Amino acid sequence: MEFEGLCTHVGNELKRRFWEHKAMAALSRGRVRMDGWLKVELTAILAQIGEAEPAFKLPKGRAAVRFGDWLVEVASLPTAFVCEGTKAASGDLAEDVKDLRKLIKRLRKGRGRYRAAVFFAVYPFGDMDEAAWASHKVRIERSLGGPLVEDRFSFQGGVTGRLYAGLVQEKAAVEPMAEQGPAATEKRPMGRPRRSSVPVLKKERITLPSQA
Repeated sequence: MEFEGLCTHVGNELKRRFWEHKAMAALSRGRVRMDGWLKVELTAILAQIGEAEPAFKLPKGRAAVRFGDWLVEVASLPTAFVCEGTKAASGDLAEDVKDLRKLIKRLRKGRGRYRAAVFFAVYPFGDMDEAAWASHKVRIERSLGGPLVEDRFSFQGGVTGRLYAGLVQEKAAVEPMAEQGPAATEKRPMGRPRRSSVPVLKKERITLPSQA
């Protein structure tokens, strides 16, 4: 299976389960992380179409699921973005993004002959939150070495979010010189870092059931 097919299958199934699982409404309103639930659901989703091995051992740590020649990880990133009917945020999105980038780095170092991909949900997330999220997205894409595939989803109860998928490239993108410090600036010639290309997902949106 190629990355585009993986994105379509896993993405559509996760969006459906976010909506249909009644407990997700309360968790989203409480801005609760749901990584454990996501790992179980990811394993079940991939097992529908092939052999899925959860908690696959890496040289350092574990990946959520091995599926064929893929190592697939999943994470949740609750935000502090304003959303009516939700509790006040208690976490730190910047720290959660930092942990996600470490996870990507671990996948890259430990994947061996496997390809690697990561899925993560960001919520609450509305159209007005694009600017606040932009810098976090850029950092994650640098860690991946390529662009993220993005789609929207909803929980019952009105909380909306964004679901992202990323292909872990062989190398991370080069950080801008302004973020590298003077020493790095002296060693690297001027120029824009080369970015690897990633197939763009042609979204196949599912039709969500009505709340009635």
